[in-house]
This record gives sequence, C-alpha cells and structure tokens, in this order.
Amino acid sequence: MIRKLFLVLPLASSLLLGILYIRQAKLTSAHADANSVIPQSFGSCRGAMGDNLLIFEDSYGTVRLVHPASGTVFGTVTRK
Repeated sequence: MIRKLFLVLPLASSLLLGILYIRQAKLTSAHADANSVIPQSFGSCRGAMGDNLLIFEDSYGTVRLVHPASGTVFGTVTRK
C-alpha cells in the first residue's frame, strides 16, 4: 500500500504541475500592432470601453466604438 502511494503521489504531482504550466502558457498576453490606422474623420477619442474598444465622437455627434488594433468599427450611435 505504501509502495503504491509513493508511486502515485509523484505521478499526480507531475500531472498537476504540467496542467498548471500549460494553463500559464495560454495566459500570455498578445500585443497589438502599433501601425493600425484610425481615420481622423472619426473625430476625437472620448474614452474607452474595457481593454478592447475606444470611443470616438465626430463633430456631427456620431459616436463610434473602434477596435484599436484593427481599426474596425463595432458600433455606431448618432446623437441628435
């Protein structure tokens, strides 16, 4: 019984350490390309929503949610 414990305990510990290592490797952050282009016609940057979207408002009252890395517009609201 004690022999089995000494065999299973290192195996279980190795498995646990392997899982933790793999999970940690997946959590590495990716950085956006600094060469993305956001047109000036979107207006000035008014804020941000979380880590992924910037809020722009132009002179006509149009508010756009823009992804900073790609320049893709995810939503538009027109204020009157």
